[in-house]
Amino acid sequence: MDFTEFYPDSLYLSPAAPLYFLTLIRKAYLASSGDPFFGDKFTGAWFHGFLYIELFFQFPLAAYLVWTLSSKTPSSGPTELAGLAFGCLTGMGSVACLFELLSMGPELVADEHKNSLFWGTYFPFAIIPAIMALDMYTRLLRRVSNDVKPKTQ
Repeated sequence: MDFTEFYPDSLYLSPAAPLYFLTLIRKAYLASSGDPFFGDKFTGAWFHGFLYIELFFQFPLAAYLVWTLSSKTPSSGPTELAGLAFGCLTGMGSVACLFELLSMGPELVADEHKNSLFWGTYFPFAIIPAIMALDMYTRLLRRVSNDVKPKTQ
């Protein structure tokens, strides 16, 4: 749903389009949640910048992490580094959305939607990646912190 603005209109706007179901999902989501970030009234260019970050960095990192962390082998340094980057990037973007949401008036988001959007939609996307980043940081710290002096030649 987040990436529809990157698709050509012919792929999702017409009822005959192959990805039209995304339009239906988006409309249903907006009707039930009142999410101002995906509605027509919010014009924050910074949020659209975050969608590019999500498309080119978060999504590929998430796919890589699901693939590597779902294997039976222990996590590697590169996986933990990717998890740290993903957690920091996702958490930071979500915190920006949380504070923007708090500052919005009733012309952008109805009061009855604000609490559920804050606590139910955006807060988990801030806290879970923050916990993940902390976990990956501690794993990486154990890897790089040792009492062995580096070899000199």
